Amino acid sequence: MDPIDTLLTDAQARRDAGDWPAAAALFARAAEARPADAAIWQNLALARYAAGERRGATEAAARAVAIRPALWQARALLARVARDGGQPVEAGRQWQAVLAHDPASAPALMGLADLHLNVFGDAAQAAALAGRVAQDPDWASDAELTRLMAALYTGALAPAALSEGLRTFARTHLQRPAAPVRVLRSGRRRVGLISPLLSASPVYFLTFSTWAALAATHDLVIFQRGTRDDAATAQFRALAGEWHDVAHLPPEALTDRLVAAELDVVFDLSGWSDVGALSALSARPAARAFTWIGGQSATTGLDAFDGWIGDKWQSPATSRALYAEPLVEIDRGYCDYTPPAAIAALRDLPKQGVALVGNPVKVTDALRPLWPEDVREVTLIDRRYAYAATLERVRRVLEPIGVSIAAVVTPDGHDAYLAAVARHRAIVNTAPYAAGLTAVEAYHLGVRVIGPPSGGPLFAQRHVLSHARTRGRNPTLARQIAALIAQPA
Repeated sequence: MDPIDTLLTDAQARRDAGDWPAAAALFARAAEARPADAAIWQNLALARYAAGERRGATEAAARAVAIRPALWQARALLARVARDGGQPVEAGRQWQAVLAHDPASAPALMGLADLHLNVFGDAAQAAALAGRVAQDPDWASDAELTRLMAALYTGALAPAALSEGLRTFARTHLQRPAAPVRVLRSGRRRVGLISPLLSASPVYFLTFSTWAALAATHDLVIFQRGTRDDAATAQFRALAGEWHDVAHLPPEALTDRLVAAELDVVFDLSGWSDVGALSALSARPAARAFTWIGGQSATTGLDAFDGWIGDKWQSPATSRALYAEPLVEIDRGYCDYTPPAAIAALRDLPKQGVALVGNPVKVTDALRPLWPEDVREVTLIDRRYAYAATLERVRRVLEPIGVSIAAVVTPDGHDAYLAAVARHRAIVNTAPYAAGLTAVEAYHLGVRVIGPPSGGPLFAQRHVLSHARTRGRNPTLARQIAALIAQPA
């Protein structure tokens, strides 16, 4: 056998075994010997990416594309690296290049759908792209989830239909075999928290005070599903009795890690922001499980949870039919806001004008008939308006109802965002997906929340009904969560 073929066989064996550094070293030697072989460069790019060598992965994938422009796997990797590196426009360019060679490429269509829904904030376009691969058996589940998530923002599905769709999706695509039954221990309990949002996010601002209050009397076992590491992450890490970095674990392996942690209670702080975590939790790897803030837009569709943590405004008993989970009604509000230090200094800033804030994905055609009639001009505040396509789409939503854009602010960081909001007398509540943390922050900045009432039955439609009453604060919340944890089997 040719020595290079032998080298490639060894490299492939290392790749298949998940020994990425060794595979990368072997593929690099093969690429030196056969520099015109695009497949070798592509394999080298994959191995380097998996080994955490992003720059080397980009260089190898670029070599592969230069040799064979239609090699979609190499462009897919370039798109992934660009997205991870905060360059979504470049990621989109790579996916468009794939479509130029293959207009029906499912990976490219779904890659673009992901960018439109989760970065550029265009739910309708995401749903349209996903619809083009809905009949592809390899991609149908991804397409269906995109359709359902997009409908939260566009209102394309009635609440009952959306909830039933999520239940069907969960039963069909997420449910895993049950883990061994675990018995609750007596005394001090081990409490798991799992989320990709353990950073400056709603999970930190709306739940951290509870975990800080409980850390002295419970063993907090935290599973970090994200890769962002900021000051809020450091505070979560300081609370943890155990910390597990599990960002890239697939559902089966994640279930095993959760089972091995011997948890009494686990709190899902991921919701639909982490489908892999939901799948892992479907096996009931802890004695008891609750789902709470973090991607908490509508039912998980799973029967694995002992409770959905809400309150009488967010998830009233009258909406019970929309949930697979039993409803837990927290008295005096389901969250407790931890305000940043900057809030106090910003509250008394002079205020004028109205702002439209938060993720632009919430600004859809469904908002038009609900827009407050006396608001004819707004300032847009969100970092995503730096993307020209995002700004232009929102302009097209507002112009037909006679609303002009007075200014666009793309704040660099959370404190800058708060400072921009604090200079306005009001923000407009969005619909059908209502303002959540952004509303709580506005209230604490002395800024009114005006516009569409949050009267729909879905959780995501009702945020302001709770926050307007509680301002996101509940000094009794930690005690109530502790009581949930202490419940007998």
